[in-house]
Amino acid sequence: MVLRIVQALRFMRVQTPVTVNELTLDPNDKLLSERKRFRVLSSLAILLRLWTVQCLNLTEYKMESVSLSVLLCHQGPLTLRASKESLQKLVECVYEAQEEELTQHFLQKVGGDLTSCSLSWEELRYFLQHKNQQITVDFRKSNIQYNIREILPFLNRIKFKRLSSSFMLSVIREIYESGSGGFVSSLLSSVKNYISLQSRELDSVHCAALRFTLQHCTAVSLNLLWTSIPEEELESIVPLFRHVSSLSVDRRLLLKMLHCCSVSDVQQEAAAVLLSVLQHKLDFSCRSALDLTANTDSETLHLTTEDCRVMSTVIQRAHTHTQLILQDCEINTAGMDQLFPVLHSVKLCCDKSLLLQFLAHVRPEEAASLSRALGDEVDLSQTHLEPQVCRGLVLILEYSEGLTELDLSQCRLTDHSLDLLLPNLHKAQNIDFSGNSITDVGAQRIYSIVSHNSNIKTVRLFNNRIEFRQLFLTDPRFEIW
Repeated sequence: MVLRIVQALRFMRVQTPVTVNELTLDPNDKLLSERKRFRVLSSLAILLRLWTVQCLNLTEYKMESVSLSVLLCHQGPLTLRASKESLQKLVECVYEAQEEELTQHFLQKVGGDLTSCSLSWEELRYFLQHKNQQITVDFRKSNIQYNIREILPFLNRIKFKRLSSSFMLSVIREIYESGSGGFVSSLLSSVKNYISLQSRELDSVHCAALRFTLQHCTAVSLNLLWTSIPEEELESIVPLFRHVSSLSVDRRLLLKMLHCCSVSDVQQEAAAVLLSVLQHKLDFSCRSALDLTANTDSETLHLTTEDCRVMSTVIQRAHTHTQLILQDCEINTAGMDQLFPVLHSVKLCCDKSLLLQFLAHVRPEEAASLSRALGDEVDLSQTHLEPQVCRGLVLILEYSEGLTELDLSQCRLTDHSLDLLLPNLHKAQNIDFSGNSITDVGAQRIYSIVSHNSNIKTVRLFNNRIEFRQLFLTDPRFEIW
């Protein structure tokens, strides 16, 4: 096709400027003989002079590195996309040639993107010496870890892709030992302000390196998921999170950090800083503990009374509304007593089993705080509502400013159970009573309340022991069959 286009253009008397965003060579042409390949290359070179081609896609076309080097010398604004194998050979060819102009053309044509290449230290250093083009590399494909110190002066010319946490730890340690804060700025630029130390075990030197790095940051995203940090080092690291824009941390390390923040009044500012970088969210669920590289922490986390006291202290000191996620957690009654005083400034997310505990132990003076903490949806479906839990739920409804959803489906509710709940039933807009043991007697009481409260939008009563249903068919708010 390239041959035909060039032949046609030669016969045209008037040539209008043509700009092509991307030109892709037919992958079927790779079956051509060597002679015809040479003709294709020659025609392609002519076509590039006649047309303005933004990108030449050769990813599916087999071409020798010597032939590709001819295209590198094209003077137009051309971006070259080659296959992984071709680009690797081209890197080796350009490096062996050691020609300044050829190297400059090569880096420009590939946009400095060498992520698919496995580079030796000598090759990397050679390309880094050309200051006009920043290069992108994937160090996971190269074995150059022993030359990290020599890379530091070139950090402002490198863009790292998929940098491993082990390599990152080695880099910040080398920067720390060099004592140059400028290298930190260069590193952050090369990794898009993202530092991951995930699943690393930090010693005292590593912690000093992390502190040094944070001291020279302004808004870095820090990943400490499954990172092991000695407790004695945390006290000096957490206050430096004021230089961090976002923090990723697993629930066990988070717990250690919270204990660190409660050690003394001096750490009050550190508590506010920690909550700020966590986006005012304390997440102790399993999803915050997921580690795809090791055994998943899917066990229930037992939070001691002291853990809960520490949480309460940190939330109080922060003076901000906090999302407290206690899914996959276990708390005893004494621990709950520590949390009740701060629920007024908390958005609470927890499993149904823990919610039942809160409802069973809430006192009238704590009900308003718990009600606000639970928000506008309460889901107790498929649980057994003991009398004490029902009394707690009554208090929640009494102090609630209004629920959009109250799910009490499959809760073994009887007509007697409803006696406690009915006086405040109007506080919920959508109520699910399905799958219980409510009879016509209880259903009649529900109908009476709903008919006098326009606030109630939907009531689900199906799968109960209700026989007389005609009454409910006249009101579309009831779902019953």
